[in-house]
Amino acid sequence: MINSIDVSVIIPAYNEENRIGPFLDKLVTYCSNSRLTYELIVVDDCSTDDTVGITAQYENKFEYFHLLRSERNRGKGYRVKKGLLKAEGDFCLFMDADGSVEPDEIEKNLDCIRRDGYDIFIGSRVLRDSDQVLDTRWYREFMGTIFNFFVRLFLFRDICDTQCGFKIFRREVIKPVFSLVQIDGFGFDLELLYLAQMKGYRIKEGPVSWHHVDGAKVNLLWDSIGMFFNIFQVRSRHRRISE
Repeated sequence: MINSIDVSVIIPAYNEENRIGPFLDKLVTYCSNSRLTYELIVVDDCSTDDTVGITAQYENKFEYFHLLRSERNRGKGYRVKKGLLKAEGDFCLFMDADGSVEPDEIEKNLDCIRRDGYDIFIGSRVLRDSDQVLDTRWYREFMGTIFNFFVRLFLFRDICDTQCGFKIFRREVIKPVFSLVQIDGFGFDLELLYLAQMKGYRIKEGPVSWHHVDGAKVNLLWDSIGMFFNIFQVRSRHRRISE
C-alpha cells in the first residue's frame, strides 16, 4: 500500500474511442518509467461510443488508474472539475485525451511548482522557445488569436493562451478554486484562472509543444461564441472577489 501519490493526471473524455487508446499507451509508459508515483483519472462524460470500454482496459495495466463516469453529458469543464476534486496527488494536472500535448511535458514543467514556488502552471501555444514544436491549423490559430485578444482586453493582460489543455496545480489550490467554478463547458479555463488570480495564487505560463490531432470536439463557430460570452459572465459573476 502506497503512502502518497506524487502526481495526479486527469484526462477528460467524451467520444474519444479513436484517440484515447494511443494516448493512454504513451501516458502509462511514461508514468511507469518515472521515479514519481502517478495516479491516472479518466473522466468520461457519458460517451456514446466505446470510450469507456477502451479506457476500462487500463485499470489492469496501471495500478493507480481510475475511470469515473457521468450519468449525463455535462461538458469539459465539469469533467476536469470532477477529476481534480477526486485527485489525491501533491500536484494535479489535466491533459486532453487526444494526446496533442505529449506526456514528457509533465515533468519538464513540474519544477515551476515544485522548485520555483508557483501555484499553477499553464501551457501556452503562443509563447515560444527553441525546443518547442508546434503543429497547428491556421484557422484554429486565427480564431485563437481573436479570442485571446478579447480575453486579454477584458480579463487578463498577462496570460497569452488561456485555452491550452495542459495545466498543473499545487494540490492546495484545487478546492479553493474549483469549488467555485460553475462553467461546465470549454470556457471553464477562463473562470478558474480568473478565480486563481483574484485569490492571489502565483501563475506561470510557459511554452509547450503541441500537435494537431484530427477529431477535435470544439466547434470553432458556436463554441467560440459561447466562450466569448463566458468572458463577461466570469467578470460579472466573480466581481466581488476582485473588489
